[in-house]
Amino acid sequence: MIYGYLRVSTDEQDICSQKQGVEQFAKEKGWTIDEFITDEGVSGGKDPDKRNLGPLLKKLQKEDIVIASEISRLGRDLYMVMDILHFAMEQGCEIYTVKDRFTLGDDIQSKVLAFAFGLSAEIERQMIRQRTREGLRLRVKLGILLGRPPGVLAPKPLFNLEDKKDAIIEQYKWGVPLRRLAENFNADRETIMRWLHRWGVKYSKHIEKLDNTKRKVPISYKDGEYEVIEDIDRERLTKQIELDMTIPQIAEQYPEYTYEQIYDTIFCDKEFNNLYRKHGQRKIRK
Repeated sequence: MIYGYLRVSTDEQDICSQKQGVEQFAKEKGWTIDEFITDEGVSGGKDPDKRNLGPLLKKLQKEDIVIASEISRLGRDLYMVMDILHFAMEQGCEIYTVKDRFTLGDDIQSKVLAFAFGLSAEIERQMIRQRTREGLRLRVKLGILLGRPPGVLAPKPLFNLEDKKDAIIEQYKWGVPLRRLAENFNADRETIMRWLHRWGVKYSKHIEKLDNTKRKVPISYKDGEYEVIEDIDRERLTKQIELDMTIPQIAEQYPEYTYEQIYDTIFCDKEFNNLYRKHGQRKIRK
């Protein structure tokens, strides 16, 4: 089967020009398009499963061909393109792009492209991490506390699933998705995650954040340990926070400590953290 894949992200863009290009490319190869799959008004940043591209990929078989106008039509994210390329290699099918003149399949050229895409994706990921870290540090300097208040308990499971423990674990080991598990046992997905964690079945790092007894400060802005001042005058600091002083202003009142020590103390202490969000942080955000 030969498929043509067309995608435009806005209603103003013309999908017909893409179709004409794909048809012309197929004609040059002596091929006939068996079916066109279109995603109109859909961003390339969306997961393929949330587009018509997803079902198309799932029904691909060996020696099938997919033609798109350019690589960006498949996805804006390099990681997404890498996943699609890997899938094509595994299925033994080929993906052609008209403008880029890429051929993605199980051959040397595709593997070279895979290496190039992978390297580019890694560089992009490092840049994103750097920008994220810089953004976090800027917020810290402004005196904004990151994430949600620490110590906020996640809601308790709505259902007691102890009597269904064996069945849940068995289905989980079969590879049943969380959403399906939730449907099968009439429970919320997060409830299933919490119970799996309680039973010692690690689903992901996210579960630990949902566990009521192990909730930690959610976001770190640095690589090292937090520098909490254990013997700080709590009454004095509380009054300063209640006066709507921001962390930069508070830090000036404690020349014996670094800015990070003052920030970490307010950030990691549940009482200070919640109080500051109602005073100084609200002032900054106005």
